[in-house]
Amino acid sequence: MLLNRARLSRELEAARLDAVVLATEANVVYGSDFASEFMLGRFEDNVVAVVVPRDPALDPALIVAEFDLPYLAERPSWITDVRPYGSPWSSVGAFMGATLEAKLDTALRERLLDLRTRVKPLQQPTLVAAVVEALRARGLQKSHIGCDDLRLACKLAAAGVGREGGIADVLWLMRRVRLVKTPDERAIMTVGARLNAEALAAVVKVGRPGIAETDMTRVYRRYLTDHDARHLGDRGMMFGAGDASSFSLPMSDQRTLEPGEAIVLDCLGTWRGYYMDLARTGVVGEPTNAQKHRYQAVLTALQAVEATMKAGTNTQDVRALVRETIGGFGLRRELVSVTTHALGLEVFEFPYEDSLADGFVLEEGMIVNTEVFYRDPELGSFHLEDSVAVDGGGCALLHPVPRDLVVFA
Repeated sequence: MLLNRARLSRELEAARLDAVVLATEANVVYGSDFASEFMLGRFEDNVVAVVVPRDPALDPALIVAEFDLPYLAERPSWITDVRPYGSPWSSVGAFMGATLEAKLDTALRERLLDLRTRVKPLQQPTLVAAVVEALRARGLQKSHIGCDDLRLACKLAAAGVGREGGIADVLWLMRRVRLVKTPDERAIMTVGARLNAEALAAVVKVGRPGIAETDMTRVYRRYLTDHDARHLGDRGMMFGAGDASSFSLPMSDQRTLEPGEAIVLDCLGTWRGYYMDLARTGVVGEPTNAQKHRYQAVLTALQAVEATMKAGTNTQDVRALVRETIGGFGLRRELVSVTTHALGLEVFEFPYEDSLADGFVLEEGMIVNTEVFYRDPELGSFHLEDSVAVDGGGCALLHPVPRDLVVFA
């Protein structure tokens, strides 16, 4: 179970809300453990919703499209109150019924028959109607309600949901809830960190002077695919030599690793929906003393952060420590980029809208990355980051990865 319901209840109480309706992909996965391809593929907007009351005595509800019932039978949610929607005369419903009447010759069909028989009396024609009925069944239709998608919130308000003053936007509230990871979440992210490290090791193994960046990127993406993980964005690995070590540039087979260049290896992807983020730095050919000096400054700064970071630490203090440490190496503070961000169902999980600029306080149970980046106009960029779990006494790496300067020779 991914949801930390006790933490959600505390946030709802502080916001004076009686329940939330969750419809964005990250929050549906978090709230229900449900993640069908139809939802994640974004075939349509608002295809699934989760209703979670603040009162723990009231069960949550999972609202799904009728055609997703086979998926739910194959991979059940922890939520037992499942409410389907869809026109009762739809071809999908007719086919499903005919299939189950024809022959129950597989384990899936037996489970599907049991599930469909149980939930069919609750079926509504639309998602909005199903959400309204789930709230009404709990006596919450006219309560203080929050929703993480304002488009759905407007539809619910038009259907008579909520009190005067409208339905609250809980997008940031849910991000605050998700900051502290449950044991199940941490287990998923630990596996992801290991897979990401292994994919990086595969890239380092093939890297050499003259190789095209695209060839290295494909090694990274292929490793993740072979292990049921996914790369982020078009590139999957946001890395490059020369100009591409400092800027996020499109993939190009025209850019190759040239002797003397620094290369940033910033590895981003997901496993089971949770993000993994790891960065290392390499050089092409024997590193110069100046390159070694810059890399040592970045490494020392990250080590200083990890030695002091714990629950209660403000990320603004982390930023100041990194800049002070790198500045102590005689390097330019204004060329230092520092970002401490929580990691989870989004690659940047911040508790408040201005957290990147204003900072935020770390809590026990968070998983965070501190990106330490020194961009040198002449020598290229030097970058390090790892995912760490925060506790009251410090922090611990999710998965240890060597931090030696990578040499492509």
